[in-house]
Amino acid sequence: MKTLFILSIATGYGGAERSVEIIIRHLPPDLNIRIYAENNHHLEKLILPYALPKNAKLIRIKDSSSLWGRRKASLRLVVDCLLHPDASILINTNTSARIAAMSAKFIPSLGKRCCVYIRDFLWQDLDYVFSRLSGLRVFLPSVSVTQRLGYINPFFIQPTGPAPFYVIPDMAILPSGPVTYDGPLLHLATINPWKGHVDLMLALKILKDEHREVKATSLGIVGDALLHKQLHQLVINLGIGGCYQLLSYSPAPDLYLRDCRAVIVPSVSHSGGPETFGRAVIEAWSYRKPVVAYSNGALAELVEHGVNGLLVQEGDINALAQAIRLLSDSPDLCRRLGMAGYEKVRACFEAGAVTKLLLDRMKDRSLDEA
Repeated sequence: MKTLFILSIATGYGGAERSVEIIIRHLPPDLNIRIYAENNHHLEKLILPYALPKNAKLIRIKDSSSLWGRRKASLRLVVDCLLHPDASILINTNTSARIAAMSAKFIPSLGKRCCVYIRDFLWQDLDYVFSRLSGLRVFLPSVSVTQRLGYINPFFIQPTGPAPFYVIPDMAILPSGPVTYDGPLLHLATINPWKGHVDLMLALKILKDEHREVKATSLGIVGDALLHKQLHQLVINLGIGGCYQLLSYSPAPDLYLRDCRAVIVPSVSHSGGPETFGRAVIEAWSYRKPVVAYSNGALAELVEHGVNGLLVQEGDINALAQAIRLLSDSPDLCRRLGMAGYEKVRACFEAGAVTKLLLDRMKDRSLDEA
């Protein structure tokens, strides 16, 4: 593989875009790269000094939420594919997949060059994508994506569907420098219905009523404006404004991760959930921080209770409150669980190793016959 197209086109910003920003730092220096992106936060990260290798070109896509915008992007992709017939294509978002499927009208064999990374349960037009991109391969962050019957399994992935799939976990960069455990609890989450903001707030209310006021901060992009408004009102109604902050997206969450006590991941299994991997978990571990998470989806497989974090049954607000209290009262436990998580990231999710695995899977077509 000499040329790689990365289609990271979406109006929103989240874990999928963050992963691309990490991957590009670990690609081989002799690989020609073209990155298609749209979201402003994503573009700002990609144009930072040293963010892109010298052999990478950034292609800005506009208005992908409209049919006309997607058609323009698909024609741009067609031209680029004809100019680079050896290029492999990594499709990183649902919108990117729909655009590539439109391009396949003009290049029927395009699917054989494509690997589609399906990172959540929110993809649409799957029939259209898989029928147009015949021969594509599927990457999944964990096997939990296959366990929701009626989504991509059994219709689209082997053994009953056409496409082979491979698990490519998410990845993290291991930062250097000291960390502290003196800050508030941290909840890294886009504001949408399945990230568990309400559960966290109710748990903090329980602790406040027990005269244990634990400070926590939720940090993330506003994906649902109405929910954002409702959450602010709920803070007032619960009387937890003195211990809870609901902050907008920060381009530097590492500053919060470095000093927080622990990271809370109360994502639920409805309304778009559960988590298909848990990027917030490995980012917490990379800073030697423990996690408290609901035991559902990929989180139940990723976190080992009592080893590198604490697992709580989904919806058990009292148990969530007590797990938060336990970590708040024991910095030594935080250090022990956080260090175990750090070792797991170093062994399984280090960015360079995972990027190499991804490229190997893209290169080796013989795996499809295995």
